[in-house]
Amino acid sequence: MKTRTNKLLLFVLIGTLLTSCETVDFGDTNTNPNESSIASSSGLLANALREIGTQVTQKTPMLYSQYVANGQYPDESRYVSLNWSYYRLYANPLNDLKTVIEINKTSTAPASINTLVAATLARVYFLHTMTDRWGRIPYTEALKGLELKKPVLDSQETVYKGLISEIDAVLAKITTSGVPQGDILFNGNMARWKQFGNTLKAVMALRLSKRDVELGGYAKTKFNEAISGAIQQSSDNIYYTFLSDDNNDNPWQDAFETRKDYLMSDVIVNYMIGTGSDTAPQDPRLAKYSDPATSASAGSGTRFIGADYGSGNDLVDNFSFITKDIIYNGTAPGIIFTAAQIQFSMAEAVELGWMTGNAETYFRNGIKESMKQWNVPTPDANTFADAFPYTGMQSIAEQKWVALFMQGYESWAEWRRIGGPSTIVKPAILLQGTDIPQRQAYATTTPNINKVNYDSAIAAQGPDNLDTKLWWAK
Repeated sequence: MKTRTNKLLLFVLIGTLLTSCETVDFGDTNTNPNESSIASSSGLLANALREIGTQVTQKTPMLYSQYVANGQYPDESRYVSLNWSYYRLYANPLNDLKTVIEINKTSTAPASINTLVAATLARVYFLHTMTDRWGRIPYTEALKGLELKKPVLDSQETVYKGLISEIDAVLAKITTSGVPQGDILFNGNMARWKQFGNTLKAVMALRLSKRDVELGGYAKTKFNEAISGAIQQSSDNIYYTFLSDDNNDNPWQDAFETRKDYLMSDVIVNYMIGTGSDTAPQDPRLAKYSDPATSASAGSGTRFIGADYGSGNDLVDNFSFITKDIIYNGTAPGIIFTAAQIQFSMAEAVELGWMTGNAETYFRNGIKESMKQWNVPTPDANTFADAFPYTGMQSIAEQKWVALFMQGYESWAEWRRIGGPSTIVKPAILLQGTDIPQRQAYATTTPNINKVNYDSAIAAQGPDNLDTKLWWAK
């Protein structure tokens, strides 16, 4: 009897517990006290800015510009890759920057205003680089999440004008106090952010030079608005600072930890040797850009020898490499913008009739600022710069190409716009396209997930391949 009574009491107790679970409050039992429920503006900004370091150290545009050649495996310099995806850039740095902007856009606190400025200028930088790679990209309808899953791919005119308007708007907001938290690029120095914004704007405006007439002088106007605020001397060059820690070191060092896939190309080495010799090049920057070949057959470290671009170069030590100060140095800075680039831009602006001044003077200043950037002794720099013949736009194109070494995306864009040395030619074997790439094709998934807008973009822009010229390059 006692056993039956105990069982009955147990069933009642279980039933009570089960029914009471419907309203029980477990409080913070399943809440992680160490996990923030509020987005960290500083963390997101820092994470997005790190991607700039990744952008400026990409290997592919260095191959397109023919600064480097491949070693044993030549497919990259024969353009084996057709499709490239921009989805990671939207999902990671651009989405982070969107959140930073949302967090700070309504605040009147100086720190929030300057954080908004930094985030917007970084956003413009990414989208500018992206439209220069693919052409039409999502812009006006981008980053709207589930509200708009299939954004239109806007024209380059729309993207460029929109981005320049964004620069104008935030440059006017900069305050003299208030430090953007998470600013790993300029450590809160808003004067440097202002230089960055003006330099970016000047570069973008000049990139529209071939379209300036149809744009009613828009590019000329925007260039002149920006140029006085852009960097003018090499001491103001804009770099991304890498650290010795493997989580944020220079990717060039990582590429050379176990392999030697990238060699100095014969295109740039021979151009810089010029009227000199492979042991005493005419251009003193060559000894700063690269190291002599190390094999005994190559002269045991005395000769600068470029590898045949587009070919397999198996005996890699027979050729020169990018200087060990970069490829074996995790803290080597990533080059974003330089005074040399801007001095050459001003020389071109004079030639275009956009501004007054002496084009040849700006041209020679461009060479000298590039020499300073690479720590060439002043007498050697002046000797070369003062003696180099100036013939107008072709001289600017060639020397700007030399000065943009290690600035892969900038160099590739400028080569597509104004050219470079005549020795930059397509490789003998091409795996994709018919010449040096003019753009990169969209990811193979794009026609499937955004077909209507993809088809519209291709109809307006041209075939989705490496050969289609971008709007500003035509």
